[in-house]
Amino acid sequence: MAEERDGATVEGLPVRGNLYATAAYTAAKQGDRHTAHALIAEAEATAGQLGRDAMARGTVFGPTRVLLHRISISHLLGDAGQAIEHARRVDVAALPTAERRARYRVDVARAFEQWGEPDRCHRSLPAAEQAAPQEVRRAPVRTMAAGLMRYDRTLPGVRTFARRVGALA
Repeated sequence: MAEERDGATVEGLPVRGNLYATAAYTAAKQGDRHTAHALIAEAEATAGQLGRDAMARGTVFGPTRVLLHRISISHLLGDAGQAIEHARRVDVAALPTAERRARYRVDVARAFEQWGEPDRCHRSLPAAEQAAPQEVRRAPVRTMAAGLMRYDRTLPGVRTFARRVGALA
């Protein structure tokens, strides 16, 4: 096995990077901004060691995964504008699964909702549905769709979407 300067094997880098990214997300969920930023920086450094998205030991990790986590972390910490900036750097077509593309779109919708951009939030949700319909049937998306109903007159199709995802009885 190839060994890096710090003793980590190249094959172990995706696992270590995912652990950092997951821990950063957890810290952000708890509102611990400092720890979340420190841990995602470690994940980014690990991704830099890899230099590309890679799979090892059943886990995918790399610069794209770090960006996806940065979107979620920024949203959780109330930094919607920063989440959108990170989202702009993601190559959606390169995401490996339909589920991951849909989750990316849902995360973008959350950031736009938080940023006070209901039209952009609404545009992200049908794109998520198109990628993986099951992803928009989750409670957070139903809540977002119900909230978008306030803009029913200005967002064509929002009522139909809300009904499809189960936000309306």
